[in-house]
Formats: sequence, C-alpha cells, structure tokens
Amino acid sequence: MAISRSGMLSTPLPNLKFKATYYEEAIKGIKKVMETEIVEKIVIGWPLFPSGDPCEMTPIVEAFISMLNKEFPSLEVIKVDERNSTVEAASMYHESGLNSKKQKSRIDSGAAMIILERYLKSIGQI
Repeated sequence: MAISRSGMLSTPLPNLKFKATYYEEAIKGIKKVMETEIVEKIVIGWPLFPSGDPCEMTPIVEAFISMLNKEFPSLEVIKVDERNSTVEAASMYHESGLNSKKQKSRIDSGAAMIILERYLKSIGQI
C-alpha cells in the first residue's frame, strides 16, 4: 500500500499481504489505515500482460474491486496499469543503495507507490 497526503507525493505503507481470495484480510488492513488517514479514493494496480491483455490475476483483482465497492461505497476505486511497477520499484531501491535482499520486504509497497504516482500524474497532480 501507499498513500498520498498532499496529492503530489506518495509514501509507501507497510505491505498488505493476503492470499488471493482472502479479501477480508485486505479489507481489515485498509480499514486500519483509514483509522489514522483520510482516504478519498482507492487506487489499485490493474494487472495485465505486457501486451496489455488481461492476465490470470485480472479477474482476481476485479473480484477484489467488487468487494471494495461493497465495503466502501462512498470511495471511488480507480484501476491503474501496474505493468513494470515492481521493476521500477526495484530500480528505485537499487539506486538508493538497497540490495535485492533488503528490497524484498519493501518491493510491494514500492510498487504501490509507483502505481499511485502514475495515477497522480494522470490527473496532473505531479
């Protein structure tokens, strides 16, 4: 997960790990963030093959989005292409001096930050 408090910068949050169909665990993690943060929208990575076609994870994320819409009906859920976000996060961490072993625990949060920044760029915030 990642958050943008200013609408211009994004900050990684601790990883939100859950098994593919255990959405309740993810919902709990999101609610925990909402206890201390103001959340106006949910931006979620949209998994696609490099060609842009849906991949095996696309329907899983679609099901999760349906659950998010039911659980948080007042929040808009925005899908953002997540292709190469993990590679970009790894590169960012590498440039900051973190080796692959140290990146492992942070890579998903870094990818979430990249995805959120893509959204902010798409709406002209950064």
